[in-house]
Amino acid sequence: MAKLVVLHKLESDKEERLRADFLGAQQHHRLQQQKLQGLTQFRSEYMSQLMSKAQAGLSSAGFSHYQNFIAKIEQAIAQQSQTVETAKRVMQQRQQLWQQQRIRSEAVAKLIAKKEQQKQVAMAKAEQKMLDEFSINQFFARRLAQGSSS
Repeated sequence: MAKLVVLHKLESDKEERLRADFLGAQQHHRLQQQKLQGLTQFRSEYMSQLMSKAQAGLSSAGFSHYQNFIAKIEQAIAQQSQTVETAKRVMQQRQQLWQQQRIRSEAVAKLIAKKEQQKQVAMAKAEQKMLDEFSINQFFARRLAQGSSS
C-alpha cells in the first residue's frame, strides 16, 4: 500500500507539472492571438488612412509607400497567423498530455481506495470472527458453569 501511495504522489506531481505546462501554452496561445488581432487592427486603421489620404489627393509616390507598408503588414500577419497555429497545436498537445496523466493519477487513486476498502472489509471480518469466537467461548463457559453447579 505504501508503494501505491508513493506512486500516487509521483503521478500527481507529474500531473501538476503537465497542467502548468498546458496553462502556460494556453496563455502563450492567447498572447499570440492578441498580437494577431493587433496587427489586423493596425492594417485596418492604416488602410483607412490610405483611403482618407487618397480621397484628399495622394501622390503616386505616397500611394506606393502606403502599398509597400501594407504589404509588409500583410506579411507580418501571415507570419503571426502561423505562430498562432503553432501555439494552438502545442497547447492542444499539452492539454492531451495533461488529461492522459490525470487519468493515470485518478486510476492510482482509485486503486488505493479499492485496496483501503478491501483492508477495511478484511478488518471487519476479522473483528466479527473474534466476536463470534468470544460469544461461543462464553456460551460454552456458561454451559460448563451450569453443568458443574448441578
